[in-house]
Amino acid sequence: MQTTRTLVMIYSLAPSRQARDKQVFGSRNHQAAVTLFDRLEGRIQSEAGKTGMPTMIIYDHQQPGTTFGERYAAAFTQVFSLGYDQVISVGNDIPALSEHHILQAKEGLESGQTVFGPSRDGGDYLIALSKSAFEEKSFASLPWRTDRLHETIIQLFDKIGPVICLEYLVDIDTAESLADTMTQTLDFTFRKFLRALLKSLVKIEVFGTFQQDRLSLLFAGPRRAPPQSTL
Repeated sequence: MQTTRTLVMIYSLAPSRQARDKQVFGSRNHQAAVTLFDRLEGRIQSEAGKTGMPTMIIYDHQQPGTTFGERYAAAFTQVFSLGYDQVISVGNDIPALSEHHILQAKEGLESGQTVFGPSRDGGDYLIALSKSAFEEKSFASLPWRTDRLHETIIQLFDKIGPVICLEYLVDIDTAESLADTMTQTLDFTFRKFLRALLKSLVKIEVFGTFQQDRLSLLFAGPRRAPPQSTL
């Protein structure tokens, strides 16, 4: 029996472009942002590699199309044309995204479901589709890069077949979202890297995009949930 072929596609802006467009640390600290997004990209490559599935990095600027939606849809078409039956697409700017989420998506696909990982800004940090559920034109026309994306994409694919959603995670677009991601479960190595990077910046200046309360939050670590009842 032929085995279903699934690929993990890391689709994003190149780290240097992300740093330029998002200016997470302010315009004076561009190189620190490049360092952050480079580290994030290496991290998601590592997490994807742990799954044992083939992985491909595709940068947005490498794809044909005049809009993000057209370029993103073209990337899916490209991967499906290589003979893959299923694609799990993730970004490179979600610090809490792990091997576990990717394997959850694979399990959903193998059960005949389309899987989405919603982000707190209304988008999706993970999109897992089978070739049979993908239609390039309708996919390209979705309201990409808006807070309506998740709701709209669910409505579209719910008409095609069963849909499941993973937990909400934070993707890094702003200084505020970087602070928010520190409240989520992050692996020790990345948290240590991020704290060191932030401390190096604070020594230089209290950069304008961060308020004092945000800086306190960044160094506070994850919030603890209230204890669960054992009854």
